[in-house]
Amino acid sequence: MSKKRVTLKFLSERTGFDVSTISRVLRNDAAVSIRPENMELIKRIAREFNYVPDTAARSLRSSRSYSIGTVLPSLQNQIHAQIVEGASRVCRERGYSLVIAHLANEISPQQVVGDLINHNRIEGLMSLTFRPELREMVNSGDHEIPVMAVNWRASGFRNYVALDERPGARMATEHLLDLGHRRIAHLSGDRRRFNAAERFAGYQDALDARGIAVDPALIEVAGYGYEEGFRAMSALVARSPGAFTAVFAVSLLTAAGAIAVMNRHGIRVPEDVSVVGFNDGMLAEVTNPTITTVAYPLDQVGASAAEGMISLLEGRLETYQDVIGAPKLMRRSSTAEPARPRAIRTGSRQQISKNTAS
Repeated sequence: MSKKRVTLKFLSERTGFDVSTISRVLRNDAAVSIRPENMELIKRIAREFNYVPDTAARSLRSSRSYSIGTVLPSLQNQIHAQIVEGASRVCRERGYSLVIAHLANEISPQQVVGDLINHNRIEGLMSLTFRPELREMVNSGDHEIPVMAVNWRASGFRNYVALDERPGARMATEHLLDLGHRRIAHLSGDRRRFNAAERFAGYQDALDARGIAVDPALIEVAGYGYEEGFRAMSALVARSPGAFTAVFAVSLLTAAGAIAVMNRHGIRVPEDVSVVGFNDGMLAEVTNPTITTVAYPLDQVGASAAEGMISLLEGRLETYQDVIGAPKLMRRSSTAEPARPRAIRTGSRQQISKNTAS
C-alpha cells in the first residue's frame, strides 16, 4: 500500500501553526513574521516527515508553473553537474521544478528556449553558457521572463551569479611559481569571453608579481573541453617542445586533455611538466596522475542562482547579482618541482627540456 502524502494540513496539525504560515516559512518568505525557533520547528518537522510541496496543485490554484529552465552547453562536464546539483536542491526545497535542456551546437538557442517556454511553461531561465543569440533574445522582448547568467557575465545581462576567478587563476599560477617553475604555459579559452579573460588576467598577475613577462609563444587558445585541451596541447608541444616546465590549463577537462597528449609524447607529468587545472571534480582524482586544481564552491553557485531566480519570480528583487570567491588549491600529483633537463621525444624529433627556474 502506498504511503499517505504529507500535506500542509498534516504539518499544521503537528506544529500548531496555520497552513498559510507554514507555506510561507517553507518558501523562505522573508516577510513572514514568526520567531526563529518556531521557523526552525516547522522546517524540522517538514524534514522529519519528508514533506514535498505539491507543485501541481499549487500551479492549478495560482495559474503559475513554478518551473525554472536551465540550459547547459554540455551534459558531460562535471562542473555543470555540480552547479545544477546546487540549483536543484534549492528548487526542491522551495517547491519549484528545474527543467534542464542541452544547448547543443546544432540546435539554435531560440528553439531550445522557445520549447522551454511553450512546452514546459518555464517562468525564468538560468543559462550556464553564453551565446550571442541568447543576448539578442533577452533584449528583443520576445520572451518576457527573467534570464540569469550562471558562472559567467556579459553586457546586456543584469542578473548573474559568477565566480571571482582572477584570484583563483593567480593562485594556480603562484603554486607553480612557488615550486620553482618560471616557464609556465597557459592553455586559455577565448579571451574575448568573461571567464577566459579573468583566468588569463590571474595568470598574468602572478607572473607580473614575480617580474616574469608573459611569453606569447607559451599561450595556446584551447577551450573548456577535453578534445580542445588535447588539440591545443598538441599544437604547443609541436611548436615549442621543451620550452616550458609547467602548464596552467583553463579548465579541468582541458588539463586532462593536455596530460593525455604529454603521455603520448613521452613527456612525464609531473617529472618533466607540471599541470594545474581550474575548477575541481571527480575527474581530477581518477586520472593518472591525479590533477592539481583550484576549487570553488560550485554547488553554491547553483544554489545562489536558484535563490536569486526565485526572488525575481516572486517579486522580492528587481535584479540579482552575486560574485562567489573562496578559491582553494587542491594539490595532487600532477605538480612538482622542476626536474633536471632530460631528453624528451616528440614524434620523430628529440629535444632537450631546459629547466630555466631561478
